[in-house]
Amino acid sequence: MYLRILKKDLKRKRTMNVILLVFIILASMFMSSGVSNIITVTTALDSYFEMADVPDYWAMSENKSSDKDICGTLENASAIDEFRIEEYIRMSQSNITQAGEPFNDSNANQILVLQSDRDMGMNYFLDDESILKSVPKGEIYAARYIAKNMGLKTGDKITVEIEGVSHEFTFAGSFRDAVCGTELIGIKRFIMNGEEFDEYMSDETMKNMYGGKFLYIHTANIDKTLSQIADISDSFTFASDTDTLGQAYIFNMIIMGLILAVSLILIIISFAVLRFTIAFTLSEEFREIGVMKAIGIRNIKIRGLYLTKYFAISVVGAALGLILSYPFGKMLISYSLESIIIDSSNNGFVNIACAVLTAAVILLFCLSCTGRVSKMSPIDAVRNGQTGERFRKKGVMSLGRSRLGTTAFLAANDIVSSPKRYAVIVFTFFLCMSLLIMLSNATASLKSGKLLKYFGKADCHAVADIGDEVVKFMTVDGHDKVKKYLDDMEQTLAENGMPAECMTEYYIYTMIRYGGQESKTVILQGTGTTMDMYEYLEGTPPQNSDEIAVTTLLAKKLGAEIGDTVTLSYPTGETAEFIITALYQAMVNQGISVRVHTDCDINYIAASGSDGTQIRFTDDPDDKEVLSRIEKIKELYPKFSSVKTAGETVKDTTGVGDAIDAVKKMSAVLTVILAALITVLMARSFIAKEQAEIALMKAIGIRNAKIYGQYTLRFFIAVAAAVLLAEFFGMPLTKLCFDPIFGTMGLEMGVEYMQNPVEIYAVFPVIVLTATAVSAFLTSLYTRKIKSSDTASIE
Repeated sequence: MYLRILKKDLKRKRTMNVILLVFIILASMFMSSGVSNIITVTTALDSYFEMADVPDYWAMSENKSSDKDICGTLENASAIDEFRIEEYIRMSQSNITQAGEPFNDSNANQILVLQSDRDMGMNYFLDDESILKSVPKGEIYAARYIAKNMGLKTGDKITVEIEGVSHEFTFAGSFRDAVCGTELIGIKRFIMNGEEFDEYMSDETMKNMYGGKFLYIHTANIDKTLSQIADISDSFTFASDTDTLGQAYIFNMIIMGLILAVSLILIIISFAVLRFTIAFTLSEEFREIGVMKAIGIRNIKIRGLYLTKYFAISVVGAALGLILSYPFGKMLISYSLESIIIDSSNNGFVNIACAVLTAAVILLFCLSCTGRVSKMSPIDAVRNGQTGERFRKKGVMSLGRSRLGTTAFLAANDIVSSPKRYAVIVFTFFLCMSLLIMLSNATASLKSGKLLKYFGKADCHAVADIGDEVVKFMTVDGHDKVKKYLDDMEQTLAENGMPAECMTEYYIYTMIRYGGQESKTVILQGTGTTMDMYEYLEGTPPQNSDEIAVTTLLAKKLGAEIGDTVTLSYPTGETAEFIITALYQAMVNQGISVRVHTDCDINYIAASGSDGTQIRFTDDPDDKEVLSRIEKIKELYPKFSSVKTAGETVKDTTGVGDAIDAVKKMSAVLTVILAALITVLMARSFIAKEQAEIALMKAIGIRNAKIYGQYTLRFFIAVAAAVLLAEFFGMPLTKLCFDPIFGTMGLEMGVEYMQNPVEIYAVFPVIVLTATAVSAFLTSLYTRKIKSSDTASIE
């Protein structure tokens, strides 16, 4: 008997059961893929570092600024378990040509180095995720990021020429570099055969001027190791431990965090809608439950009957959701695969466990909802589920006092009369819209030139990568040469109708000491700028050459405050004392940097490089004119590797703007699909429950068009409320989610987020409201089947 009852119930309410099955499939799919991705994402970086054999401490030393016995010092350090040394030759994009033509790399902030395939200090992973072991003669590999930006394809012929030494290579492929793979570590490698590398290194001038070493140190005691190698650490151009290297992947982790957020939101939406659907469906079963009680079936049997029904649906839905979770999860995680290797092969059990958990949660929902069975009686089947008693007003609106039309009044009254019913709609659409707005804000910010100030730069219109000219300024009198170069460039631009201020920033890695504390930091010195062009949080900009501004993170690390005197030890062995006059924040060197006065005398032979020449036009041109002038500058300076807008520079530096944009578009598509499914589900449920009311409306002469309008309008109003709430809370939620991420990079006070008003206030609301209105209208057409004679129908 029970089996026959179940079969008839499944056939009779086919539409509702199918919709319920769809949402169980979605819940299972989102739950399985979401939890699996959460586990994968939270362990991805540690797993990747372990596979790549990333050292506990990594450093870069340049031959031109250090002549110390690095190898001997490392061998004598008892705290070091193992160390490896890679030799390199520094170059720029202008040293690489293809068929005699230079490359047009889109990123102006990368140092390029040549390395040998001998004595590789760590594991480099090829595109097929195998480890690079050796490079045949005549071939060359490049870091994945730079190969993509330069448009290199396997089989391409490229020529590398440095100081007269030239070789042609066949590009053999790209590799992932765990230490320098992220955009924030501005060093990108090319790996070649050892014998061909020796030909470049055989030139003493090249070796001394462009050569250097990468140091890979494995140790169980970082502090002891640093104390034992203190006599050479001052000469390191750059140094980092594993934790700092992990922070350099912060923008890549943003993508993973967004995937995690998308997964969590989809899980919450699915279960919220499921909870509503099960409760709503069971509340309609008053007739069946009343009849079963009338023929003597006990409460426990009735509850068991519904549990069996939902168990069958949940098992089928969870199984289908489990199958779909694998491709869906891979699609989500694919946005994070550019810079790191993610191993999700061991998460199959997690997917299965989540699918089982989904089915169990559905049964718990059902068990909770069927608790009301004991309160129902056989008479409910006759009374159409109503007791005839009501001790409060059904709604707060009065038709006589309202100025709304009939359709609008009925729609609004439905919402205020049943707020819990529509709260689910508002909540789910609020989550969807909030996610889209946060992604839009993040994308707009990470592609905006306004973010340039957080990279230690003054505001400008364009940034030019001047190629190997940067290295020519890294000499004893380099600062004076930079000034002359900028003056000449300003004159050239002015003569060509482009009045501008030209400026640049040079970086010098050094040690800073205060009291008993010390830290590796980077000096920022602007040329062509004034100290008030930069943003400060406290104090006053440095006014003299013996004054300095430090980041808030560095000040806390040293325990120093404004007015204190700190000591800088340059890689050349020189030292200098400075008074702290201001605090600022910047993402350079993970938030550990200092800014010296533009007139401060520094030996540029110790400089690490420059991010490029900044150009600020003084006649305030519009965006179109800026783009036109950039093309003109490219013609005037054909040797420049690239000339880009400030926004393009930020986009390339962070490297995740396009990836976030892709996640945003995917989320927009999912939102439209969810909007349609949720609307169809709930509208169909409401129609089934309100059949008698619809029949009564038809009996008193209300036309079908009015009923269609009522059902469409009430969903439109509910979703519009959700959209308005999301618009209001969009920026606070963006700050809540993204400020901690930027905080780990040194921006403790957060950032100034940009918005795309067209997307936020037009595109997203229109697509969500349109999807809702169309779905609600199409579903409301089902009311045509209801006749006025159905007012007393109890089947």
